[in-house]
Amino acid sequence: MRGHLVEVALPFARVGDGVRIGEDAHAVDGGGRRLAGRITSMQDGRALVAPFGTLDGIAIGAHVATDRHALAIPLGTPLLGRAIDGAGVPLDGGPPPRGRLVPAVAVPPAVGARLPCSVPLWTGVRALDGPLAFGRGARIGVFGSPGAGKSTLLDAVVRGAQVDAVVVALVGERGREAERWIAALGSRTSIVCATADRPPGERVRAAEVAFAQAAALRARGLDVLLVVDSLARVCGAAREIALGAREPVGRGGHPASVFALLGRLVEVAGALRSGSVTLIATVLSDGPDEHDPVAEAARAALDGHVALSQRLARAGHFPAIDVVRSASRTLADVVSPEHRHAAGVMRAAVAALDESREARALGLVPTEPFLVRCLAQERALERFLRQGPGPSSPQGTLTELLRLADTLDDGRLR
Repeated sequence: MRGHLVEVALPFARVGDGVRIGEDAHAVDGGGRRLAGRITSMQDGRALVAPFGTLDGIAIGAHVATDRHALAIPLGTPLLGRAIDGAGVPLDGGPPPRGRLVPAVAVPPAVGARLPCSVPLWTGVRALDGPLAFGRGARIGVFGSPGAGKSTLLDAVVRGAQVDAVVVALVGERGREAERWIAALGSRTSIVCATADRPPGERVRAAEVAFAQAAALRARGLDVLLVVDSLARVCGAAREIALGAREPVGRGGHPASVFALLGRLVEVAGALRSGSVTLIATVLSDGPDEHDPVAEAARAALDGHVALSQRLARAGHFPAIDVVRSASRTLADVVSPEHRHAAGVMRAAVAALDESREARALGLVPTEPFLVRCLAQERALERFLRQGPGPSSPQGTLTELLRLADTLDDGRLR
């Protein structure tokens, strides 16, 4: 189907008749440059296109055509060790990726094809592998405000995760942060990046390509870790597109299509017979979920959440994970009963220390036996939950967790 550009309204372009919603398209400017985009809505007999790039050089009357190959990318192993943008253009200084071009569309697997989470994903981070423990194929959210140690945690997980491949989606990130990730790019990692200055269509597209790349690697029999930084910025870009298309707004000023995209992307992750995709997505959140509809929707759609603490980060405690406010819905399915019990003891100990902090600061002497034991082991607990850049082995983590739990427990927590 073909048409012509009849109106340019940043960050969108409006084209004439002959196109359909959801189709990919490309426009050609006067210099022959092709600009890909996606048709997002129809209004007054015109189609609205969200471009995957800047509209510089695109003028009224430019030729526009739908093209199912406009956004085809060689997904899978050709992208391992590479960094690209949402259109597949290299960002690492290397040549264009070579391989069979396929549409970069992330399609959630059928319900009947999914397997339950039954194998733990060891991340090398004691504060995750001990008191939380997520399964392969789980969907995990990292919640916290800026400056709470998000980058430190993601770096540690990407370095230490026991997986076959890692896919990193950097959406709306600072250019300096993107450069840091690309400079540390390893041979088992793919990076898909759209920085904060890119159009909203390109930012959403980068997330879709990353999910499609993870699914393609899973189809090849690999266990994949998919890191998205950040899911909130993906939803923010989708909101820009929806508002530009004049969609009616709902919760918190977010059109319904934003939450539909969130659900569709999150459901791509999971374990299949061929392999697994474990999702770890950051969700920047400064306040309670009821004031942030994206954080609320994400928490409901995910299999667990990791809460980051500004107090711990300010104290230089990294990773700054608040294990009491964090939760794993897959822990009981992927670890032994002894591990599960020890995780509960540790969480109870950290909660007891937190709840008694103000009283102890006032000079009150605790007498409750469990709290007394927790105070005796406070430094040992901190050493366990605090970690340097190197990964911790699963056996080392479990051994120390069981030792601490045995010291703290008097049998009443069973």
